[in-house]
Amino acid sequence: MTIGPYPANLASIAGLAEDCGFDSVWAGESPLARSRMNPLLALTAAATATERIQLGTAVLMPLRPPVHLAHELACLDRISNGRLVAGIGSGFASPATEREFANYGLDFTTRFGRMRETVEICQALWTAQGGPVSYEGTHFQLKDAALLPNPAQPGGPPLWIAHSGPKMLQRAGRQFDGWMPTSTTPEKYGEGWQQVAAARDEARRPSTAVTGAVYLSVAVDQTQQKAEDTLWSYFRAYYGLPLTTMRTTQGICGGTPEQVADWLTQYVKNGARHLILRLPTSELTERKYRDAVQRTADELLPLLRGL
Repeated sequence: MTIGPYPANLASIAGLAEDCGFDSVWAGESPLARSRMNPLLALTAAATATERIQLGTAVLMPLRPPVHLAHELACLDRISNGRLVAGIGSGFASPATEREFANYGLDFTTRFGRMRETVEICQALWTAQGGPVSYEGTHFQLKDAALLPNPAQPGGPPLWIAHSGPKMLQRAGRQFDGWMPTSTTPEKYGEGWQQVAAARDEARRPSTAVTGAVYLSVAVDQTQQKAEDTLWSYFRAYYGLPLTTMRTTQGICGGTPEQVADWLTQYVKNGARHLILRLPTSELTERKYRDAVQRTADELLPLLRGL
C-alpha cells in the first residue's frame, strides 16, 4: 500500500466530509510505529477548508511536553473557532509503540502517569486565562507559566479519554468530557459506559457532562465478502496483523449498509452518542478515501440519522 498524494489533500477530503453531512473529522497520532500525518497539522489544514464540522484527535499520545501541547491545542481551537475536541490516550500496547516512545526518549511504562499530569497541566493553563500557573508533579513541574492565546472555548477544548481500564473508567466519569474507546462489541461498550456514568453521577456531574463516543472501523460494500476483503487488506498493511487479531482489540465491521447500520445501532442502544468511524480502504490514496467518504455518506448515514 502506498500513501500517494493523500497527505497533500487532507483539507480537500475534510471539505468533502463536511459537504457530505458528516458531523466531525478525526486524525490519529503515530509518527513512527504506524507513520501518518501529524494530527494537529492535519486538523489545522482541515480547519481552513471547513466551517461547521467538528475536529477531533483520535488520539493524542503523551509524547509532547504539556506546555507545548496546551499551546498547540489552544492555537488550533482558535484557528477552528472553537470546533476542537482533544481525544487523549496512552498508545496501543505493542513492541512497535514501545520503540516509538523509546525513540522519543520516553519510558513507555510511565505513560499513564505522564498522560494524567499532562491533562491536569493543560486544564490549569487554559482555565488560568493567561495568568501564571505552577504545578508540582512526578513527571512535570511548572513555575509561573503563563500561556497565551487562550482557547476559543472557555476552559479549553473538551477532553475525551480512550481507555477502558477500571481506573480510567472512573476518571472518565469524574474528570473528562467524553469517553471514546474502541470497544470490540456493543455489549462491552455498554458495560464500560455504565461504569463511566456511575462515576459521573457519584461526582455529581450533570448527565450531559460526559459524551459517550466510540471509535469503530467500518467498510460498506455491495456484499459482506467485498467489505471483509477491504478490511483484511487494510489491517494487514497498516498494522501488519491479521484482521482476526485486530478484532480482539477494536470494533470492526464490514458488510452492506444495512448490516453495518444494524451493528452500529447496537452501540447506540448501549449508550454511544458520537460514532467515530474509521473508513478502511484497499489503498491509501486520495481517490480511495474520497470514494469511501462519499459512499459511506450516501449509503450508511441515512440509515443512522434517525438514531
